[in-house]
Amino acid sequence: MKRPIIGITCCMDYEDKKRKYPFIFSFDYLKRHYTEAVELAGGVPLILPNIEKLELIDDIMKTIDGLLLTGGGDIHPSFFGQKIKKSLQRTKKYLLISKERDTFEIELVKRAKKKNNPVFGICKGHQILNVALGGTLYQDLSLLNRKTIEHSTKGKMKYKRKHHVEIKRNTLLFSIIKKKKIEVNTNHHQVIKDIAPGFIACAQSEDGIIEAIESPKDDFLLSVQWHPEMSLKEKTSSALFEAFIRACKKRR
Repeated sequence: MKRPIIGITCCMDYEDKKRKYPFIFSFDYLKRHYTEAVELAGGVPLILPNIEKLELIDDIMKTIDGLLLTGGGDIHPSFFGQKIKKSLQRTKKYLLISKERDTFEIELVKRAKKKNNPVFGICKGHQILNVALGGTLYQDLSLLNRKTIEHSTKGKMKYKRKHHVEIKRNTLLFSIIKKKKIEVNTNHHQVIKDIAPGFIACAQSEDGIIEAIESPKDDFLLSVQWHPEMSLKEKTSSALFEAFIRACKKRR
Protein backbone atom coordinates (compact mmCIF):
# COMPACT_ATOMS: atom_id res chain seq x y z
CA MET A 1 0.00 0.00 0.00
CA LYS A 2 1.28 3.46 -0.88
CA ARG A 3 2.19 5.82 1.91
CA PRO A 4 -0.55 8.35 2.67
CA ILE A 5 0.13 12.04 2.04
CA ILE A 6 -0.24 14.12 5.19
CA GLY A 7 -0.90 17.84 4.96
CA ILE A 8 0.90 19.62 7.80
CA THR A 9 0.04 23.16 8.85
CA CYS A 10 2.78 25.59 9.78
CA CYS A 11 3.46 28.78 11.71
CA MET A 12 3.40 32.24 10.17
CA ASP A 13 5.45 35.31 11.02
CA TYR A 14 5.49 38.81 9.61
CA GLU A 15 7.96 41.37 8.34
CA ASP A 16 9.47 43.12 11.36
CA LYS A 17 12.36 45.49 10.76
CA LYS A 18 12.43 46.60 14.41
CA ARG A 19 13.70 43.26 15.69
CA LYS A 20 17.31 42.81 16.77
CA TYR A 21 17.64 40.53 13.76
CA PRO A 22 15.07 42.08 11.37
CA PHE A 23 12.58 40.05 9.36
CA ILE A 24 12.69 41.53 5.87
CA PHE A 25 9.84 39.33 4.62
CA SER A 26 6.81 37.50 5.98
CA PHE A 27 7.32 33.73 6.05
CA ASP A 28 5.88 30.34 6.98
CA TYR A 29 7.90 27.90 9.06
CA LEU A 30 7.72 24.57 10.87
CA LYS A 31 9.99 22.67 13.21
CA ARG A 32 11.15 19.39 11.68
CA HIS A 33 9.87 17.21 14.52
CA TYR A 34 6.43 17.13 12.88
CA THR A 35 7.61 16.00 9.46
CA GLU A 36 9.97 13.45 11.02
CA ALA A 37 7.13 12.04 13.13
CA VAL A 38 4.92 11.60 10.06
CA GLU A 39 7.73 10.01 8.06
CA LEU A 40 8.66 7.58 10.86
CA ALA A 41 5.01 6.54 11.22
CA GLY A 42 4.77 5.71 7.51
CA GLY A 43 3.37 8.86 5.93
CA VAL A 44 4.60 11.38 3.36
CA PRO A 45 4.76 14.86 4.94
CA LEU A 46 3.50 17.76 2.85
CA ILE A 47 3.86 21.21 4.44
CA LEU A 48 0.90 23.48 3.77
CA PRO A 49 1.74 27.21 3.57
CA ASN A 50 -0.81 29.67 4.93
CA ILE A 51 -2.67 30.70 1.79
CA GLU A 52 -5.20 33.52 1.41
CA LYS A 53 -7.18 32.04 -1.49
CA LEU A 54 -9.38 29.63 0.43
CA GLU A 55 -10.86 28.24 -2.77
CA LEU A 56 -7.54 26.40 -3.21
CA ILE A 57 -8.37 24.24 -0.21
CA ASP A 58 -10.53 22.00 -2.40
CA ASP A 59 -7.43 21.17 -4.45
CA ILE A 60 -5.44 20.57 -1.26
CA MET A 61 -8.09 18.12 -0.07
CA LYS A 62 -7.84 16.20 -3.35
CA THR A 63 -4.12 15.78 -2.68
CA ILE A 64 -3.87 14.84 1.00
CA ASP A 65 -5.10 11.77 2.87
CA GLY A 66 -4.96 13.31 6.34
CA LEU A 67 -4.43 16.62 8.12
CA LEU A 68 -1.95 17.31 10.93
CA LEU A 69 -2.64 20.55 12.82
CA THR A 70 0.55 21.72 14.51
CA GLY A 71 1.41 23.95 17.45
CA GLY A 72 2.03 27.68 17.34
CA GLY A 73 0.75 31.01 18.57
CA ASP A 74 -2.59 31.92 20.08
CA ILE A 75 -5.94 31.79 18.29
CA HIS A 76 -7.53 35.21 17.85
CA PRO A 77 -10.58 35.38 20.19
CA SER A 78 -12.79 36.71 17.38
CA PHE A 79 -12.94 33.14 16.03
CA PHE A 80 -14.80 32.02 19.17
CA GLY A 81 -16.94 35.14 19.60
CA GLN A 82 -14.77 37.20 21.97
CA LYS A 83 -12.52 40.26 22.05
CA ILE A 84 -8.99 40.22 23.43
CA LYS A 85 -9.15 40.91 27.17
CA LYS A 86 -7.52 44.24 28.01
CA SER A 87 -5.85 42.69 31.05
CA LEU A 88 -4.09 40.19 28.78
CA GLN A 89 -2.98 42.93 26.37
CA ARG A 90 -1.28 44.74 29.25
CA THR A 91 0.61 41.64 30.32
CA LYS A 92 1.51 40.73 26.71
CA LYS A 93 -0.05 37.30 27.12
CA TYR A 94 -0.93 36.98 23.46
CA LEU A 95 1.78 35.38 21.35
CA LEU A 96 2.24 35.43 17.58
CA ILE A 97 -1.41 35.84 16.66
CA SER A 98 -2.02 35.28 12.96
CA LYS A 99 -5.63 35.70 11.84
CA GLU A 100 -4.54 34.56 8.36
CA ARG A 101 -3.31 31.26 9.77
CA ASP A 102 -6.38 30.83 11.93
CA THR A 103 -8.71 31.49 8.98
CA PHE A 104 -6.86 29.00 6.77
CA GLU A 105 -6.68 26.24 9.37
CA ILE A 106 -10.31 26.59 10.46
CA GLU A 107 -11.43 26.20 6.86
CA LEU A 108 -9.07 23.23 6.41
CA VAL A 109 -10.68 21.48 9.37
CA LYS A 110 -14.21 22.09 8.10
CA ARG A 111 -13.37 20.71 4.65
CA ALA A 112 -11.49 17.73 6.13
CA LYS A 113 -14.43 16.77 8.34
CA LYS A 114 -16.83 17.11 5.42
CA LYS A 115 -14.63 14.78 3.38
CA ASN A 116 -14.17 12.42 6.35
CA ASN A 117 -10.40 12.85 6.26
CA PRO A 118 -8.51 11.98 9.47
CA VAL A 119 -7.40 15.00 11.50
CA PHE A 120 -4.83 14.99 14.30
CA GLY A 121 -4.32 18.22 16.25
CA ILE A 122 -1.41 19.10 18.53
CA CYS A 123 -1.23 22.05 20.97
CA LYS A 124 -2.64 25.00 18.96
CA GLY A 125 -4.02 22.34 16.62
CA HIS A 126 -5.96 20.88 19.56
CA GLN A 127 -7.63 24.24 20.09
CA ILE A 128 -8.13 24.91 16.36
CA LEU A 129 -9.99 21.62 15.92
CA ASN A 130 -12.31 22.60 18.76
CA VAL A 131 -12.91 26.19 17.61
CA ALA A 132 -13.34 25.27 13.92
CA LEU A 133 -16.21 22.92 14.75
CA GLY A 134 -18.05 25.16 17.20
CA GLY A 135 -16.17 25.08 20.50
CA THR A 136 -14.77 27.96 22.55
CA LEU A 137 -11.65 28.75 24.59
CA TYR A 138 -10.65 30.53 27.75
CA GLN A 139 -8.24 33.23 26.62
CA ASP A 140 -5.97 32.52 29.58
CA LEU A 141 -5.72 30.06 32.47
CA SER A 142 -6.12 32.98 34.90
CA LEU A 143 -9.69 33.48 33.68
CA LEU A 144 -10.79 30.18 35.18
CA ASN A 145 -10.73 31.89 38.60
CA ARG A 146 -9.37 28.80 40.30
CA LYS A 147 -6.02 27.30 41.08
CA THR A 148 -4.32 25.52 38.18
CA ILE A 149 -1.01 23.73 37.79
CA GLU A 150 1.80 25.09 35.61
CA HIS A 151 1.05 24.44 31.94
CA SER A 152 4.01 26.19 30.31
CA THR A 153 7.73 26.72 30.77
CA LYS A 154 10.46 28.45 28.81
CA GLY A 155 14.03 27.79 27.71
CA LYS A 156 15.55 24.32 27.88
CA MET A 157 12.62 22.98 29.90
CA LYS A 158 10.01 24.06 27.31
CA TYR A 159 9.12 20.57 26.09
CA LYS A 160 9.99 18.55 29.18
CA ARG A 161 7.25 16.48 30.77
CA LYS A 162 5.62 18.50 33.52
CA HIS A 163 2.27 17.02 34.60
CA HIS A 164 -0.04 14.01 34.28
CA VAL A 165 -3.25 13.53 32.33
CA GLU A 166 -6.02 11.03 32.99
CA ILE A 167 -7.28 9.26 29.85
CA LYS A 168 -10.92 8.25 29.66
CA ARG A 169 -11.57 4.57 29.05
CA ASN A 170 -13.57 3.40 26.03
CA THR A 171 -12.23 6.20 23.84
CA LEU A 172 -10.11 6.26 20.70
CA LEU A 173 -7.29 7.86 22.68
CA PHE A 174 -7.33 5.11 25.29
CA SER A 175 -7.35 2.42 22.59
CA ILE A 176 -4.18 3.99 21.14
CA ILE A 177 -2.19 4.74 24.30
CA LYS A 178 -3.52 1.81 26.37
CA LYS A 179 -2.83 3.62 29.64
CA LYS A 180 -5.12 5.44 32.03
CA LYS A 181 -2.52 7.96 33.15
CA ILE A 182 0.54 9.41 31.39
CA GLU A 183 2.97 12.27 31.95
CA VAL A 184 2.97 14.94 29.24
CA ASN A 185 4.75 18.09 28.07
CA THR A 186 2.53 21.15 27.58
CA ASN A 187 3.26 24.77 26.74
CA HIS A 188 0.12 26.93 26.52
CA HIS A 189 -2.09 29.45 28.30
CA GLN A 190 -5.28 29.29 26.20
CA VAL A 191 -7.46 26.30 27.12
CA ILE A 192 -10.69 24.71 25.94
CA LYS A 193 -13.87 26.07 27.56
CA ASP A 194 -16.84 24.67 25.63
CA ILE A 195 -16.24 21.45 23.68
CA ALA A 196 -17.36 21.45 20.04
CA PRO A 197 -20.69 19.68 19.41
CA GLY A 198 -20.25 15.96 18.82
CA PHE A 199 -16.88 15.84 20.62
CA ILE A 200 -15.97 14.52 24.05
CA ALA A 201 -13.10 15.22 26.42
CA CYS A 202 -10.97 12.08 26.37
CA ALA A 203 -8.16 13.33 28.64
CA GLN A 204 -7.90 15.86 31.45
CA SER A 205 -5.07 17.16 33.60
CA GLU A 206 -5.19 16.91 37.38
CA ASP A 207 -6.58 20.47 37.60
CA GLY A 208 -9.45 19.70 35.22
CA ILE A 209 -8.05 21.23 32.01
CA ILE A 210 -9.26 19.45 28.86
CA GLU A 211 -6.09 17.94 27.41
CA ALA A 212 -7.57 15.91 24.54
CA ILE A 213 -10.82 15.72 22.56
CA GLU A 214 -12.21 13.33 19.97
CA SER A 215 -15.33 12.76 17.90
CA PRO A 216 -16.80 9.29 18.61
CA LYS A 217 -18.89 9.39 15.41
CA ASP A 218 -15.90 10.03 13.12
CA ASP A 219 -13.11 7.63 12.19
CA PHE A 220 -10.27 9.87 13.38
CA LEU A 221 -10.84 13.41 14.63
CA LEU A 222 -8.51 13.62 17.61
CA SER A 223 -6.42 16.32 19.24
CA VAL A 224 -4.09 16.60 22.23
CA GLN A 225 -2.82 19.65 24.08
CA TRP A 226 0.65 18.19 24.61
CA HIS A 227 3.55 17.66 22.16
CA PRO A 228 4.02 13.97 21.25
CA GLU A 229 6.28 14.95 18.34
CA MET A 230 8.90 16.00 20.89
CA SER A 231 9.08 12.58 22.59
CA LEU A 232 8.86 9.99 19.82
CA LYS A 233 11.11 7.55 21.68
CA GLU A 234 8.21 7.02 24.07
CA LYS A 235 5.65 4.47 22.88
CA THR A 236 2.73 6.60 24.05
CA SER A 237 3.88 9.35 21.67
CA SER A 238 4.85 7.31 18.61
CA ALA A 239 1.61 5.30 18.93
CA LEU A 240 -0.44 8.44 18.30
CA PHE A 241 1.25 9.11 14.96
CA GLU A 242 1.11 5.45 13.97
CA ALA A 243 -2.64 5.32 14.65
CA PHE A 244 -3.14 8.53 12.69
CA ILE A 245 -1.25 7.19 9.68
CA ARG A 246 -3.17 3.90 9.79
CA ALA A 247 -6.42 5.86 9.64
CA CYS A 248 -5.08 7.87 6.70
CA LYS A 249 -4.12 4.72 4.79
CA LYS A 250 -7.74 3.60 4.91
CA ARG A 251 -8.71 6.79 3.05
CA ARG A 252 -6.50 6.07 0.04
